[in-house]
Amino acid sequence: MFILASCALKPPVQEMSDARSAIKMAHALPGEESRADAYLKSAETALDEAAAAIGTEHYDRARAKALEAKRNAQEAARIKQRKHQ
Repeated sequence: MFILASCALKPPVQEMSDARSAIKMAHALPGEESRADAYLKSAETALDEAAAAIGTEHYDRARAKALEAKRNAQEAARIKQRKHQ
């Protein structure tokens, strides 16, 4: 129980970094695809929401939003890669 509580006391630095990297990678892939663009926009919105949650020290929400951003960016990358094969 203590381990879970201590995780919520720290900002999700690694998760934010991972999400930013995933978004950057997805942007760098060639191709225009409206579904991929929608996932990327959603990833960027989730990352902004994560940053706002960190600002208010809501680290659980920030972590969840950062993970959502990463997942959406990865899906955008998968879509772009499939279209380019």
